[in-house]
Amino acid sequence: MEPQNFIRSWPALWLWMEHLNKELRESELGLTYTYRKGRLDFQFLSGDEVCLLSWEKKGNQVTLTSSHFASLPRKRVEVLRKIPVGSMVLNIFIHTQDKLLRIDLNDGDRLILGAYPGASNVYYQSGGVLQDSFLKQDAFPTVTEDWLSPGDPLPQSIPGGNVTHAQLAAAKEGLSTDWENNSINFGPTTSIAGMTINEFTIDVLKHASKPKETTTASLQKTARTVLKRWKGKAKKIESEMTEARTWPELQQKLQALQIGIAMGMSSKDGRLIIPAELSPTEKDLSVPVEKDIPLYQLIESTAKKIRKFRGKLEQLETILKAVQADIKNLEQHIVVPEDKSLLKFLQEHGESLDRSGKQQVDRKPYKSYASPGGFDILVGRSSQDNDTLTFKVANKNDWWFHARQVRGSHVILRTGNRPPQHNDIVAAAEHAARNSKAKHSGVVVVQYCQRKHLSKPKGAHPGAVLVNHEQSITIKLD
Repeated sequence: MEPQNFIRSWPALWLWMEHLNKELRESELGLTYTYRKGRLDFQFLSGDEVCLLSWEKKGNQVTLTSSHFASLPRKRVEVLRKIPVGSMVLNIFIHTQDKLLRIDLNDGDRLILGAYPGASNVYYQSGGVLQDSFLKQDAFPTVTEDWLSPGDPLPQSIPGGNVTHAQLAAAKEGLSTDWENNSINFGPTTSIAGMTINEFTIDVLKHASKPKETTTASLQKTARTVLKRWKGKAKKIESEMTEARTWPELQQKLQALQIGIAMGMSSKDGRLIIPAELSPTEKDLSVPVEKDIPLYQLIESTAKKIRKFRGKLEQLETILKAVQADIKNLEQHIVVPEDKSLLKFLQEHGESLDRSGKQQVDRKPYKSYASPGGFDILVGRSSQDNDTLTFKVANKNDWWFHARQVRGSHVILRTGNRPPQHNDIVAAAEHAARNSKAKHSGVVVVQYCQRKHLSKPKGAHPGAVLVNHEQSITIKLD
């Protein structure tokens, strides 16, 4: 039969049980490790022979691989460390109703390999109690103690289907792969005796599509992801603010450097010593300085850093308050979910979602217009789109526009290296004014500069930027 029909079935695991019992019984469990996401490798040792059994989850699919090529990757992490050293494999079983393989070790320990939704994991039990699992997610699902061993007859009702009872009966006499015809052979074979397999893979679970989520479930999932991201941004902003608050210390260093260069002093062992009679603190002052860098260069770099920190601190405080307010509001929406209000809130805060709450794809992050001079005017659709438009679409010499001190769209006037005319600037500024919260105020002040004079603070909310070399224009709206 064709492998794609075979690999989706419960009988696939039944055949694995047959194979692994021959391969692994009375073997010693060696290393249990992972070296890539979702993959767990077991080493089984029998004399000089090594067998490698791999369990791997890829999305909604679980793959089992048996191999005698057991070279160890250089970078690996040992897992399931609670399993005692020297554990031996006694028997291997399959559950009668679900896609579960059970490897019994000595002292009542078990390894259970799951391959169906809700149990796509590898579990380690001792004394019937879950001790550890490979993927740190849900607890071990409740299953009955209905297991089959290789000597047991097949159940009357076979879970899953796709393989006939006759094929299963024939498989007891052997299993081989026909590589030329891309198929699996059941029954006795002359080319391969029994089930001696050097390297063989069966995809145990492979759904054509995932179960459809309701709009509420999808929105809740998106909202929790956004909340986690916003909390991470708040932490980054707080970290940057902590650094910016060091400007008074830098101010003291700047004064010391200025005194040092005025008095013709030089550093010694990487420090500049200012005596108490010259010190602004009226105490001996020791300032660290970089070797081989003149004092005047240190004065320039320190003064620049002070200006940067002082200017950034006030802006970061405003951004942090906005992010914290958004976090609080989103938490309230999650506690008392209403589809329409939650969807609207997420869309207003930069999430590109359609009416059903799904992420939109193949969608431009801006609307496009033409200026009087023939330049493109690009208007961001949302806060997240503003970031994409400004920092990924716009070139450094393009012109950026935004209504001052209110929420609104970023507007890019794409001029390349050509200077825009006044009517082009007015047209772009009008778009910025009309796509802002101040559009009903009648008069809107729009700030603008070249894209190269913008920067974005670490962890800042979508759409937030720092503006240097700002110009402004007043737009009167009808």
